[in-house]
Amino acid sequence: MRRTTEAHERSSPDRQTATPADRAAQAAVAEVSAAVAREFDAADHMVDVQLTTMPLAGGFPPRRPLEQLAAASLPGTQIRAVTPVKPPWRWIELLHGSLEATACSPRTDRHGSLAEVSALRVSEAIEQHLGAVRIAARLDLVHDASSPAWQNAYVLVTATRLAGLLVTVED
Repeated sequence: MRRTTEAHERSSPDRQTATPADRAAQAAVAEVSAAVAREFDAADHMVDVQLTTMPLAGGFPPRRPLEQLAAASLPGTQIRAVTPVKPPWRWIELLHGSLEATACSPRTDRHGSLAEVSALRVSEAIEQHLGAVRIAARLDLVHDASSPAWQNAYVLVTATRLAGLLVTVED
C-alpha cells in the first residue's frame, strides 16, 4: 500500500518567506503523519496528513473573512463551505472523530485510542511550533468521482500563522 506524507509551504498573494517555525511545524506533522500511517496499517487504510503554513498577513485578529483565509491556507482545493469551530480547540475532537471512523468494523477500543492519540499528536506538533490555535474552521471540500474515501480539511489560525490541515484516508 502506498503512503505519502507531505508538508507544504504554499504561495499566496500576501505570502512572506517561511520561517523556521513553519518548517519545523511541517516537519513535525510529516513525522506524525508517517507514524499515523504505520499505526493505521492494520485498518487497511492509507492515511495522509498535509500541513501548509504561512504568515498571518496583517496580524491577529485576521482582517479577512474566514472563507478567504481558508482558500489561502489550502490553495488548489475547492471549498464548498467553511464552518467555524467553537471553541477553537474542538477541532482536535473533530479530527479524532474522523480518524476513529477509519477503524475496521466493528470498532475496537484500540482503534479509538489510536485515533485519539493520533489527533493529539498532530495538534501538539502544530501548536508546539506555531502557537495555540485561536481560530479554527472545518472545511467542506468539493469532491469529484476520483476522490479518495474521504478528506477532512481545517483552517487553523494562531496569533501569527495561518495553517491548512488536510487529512486524506483512502481504502
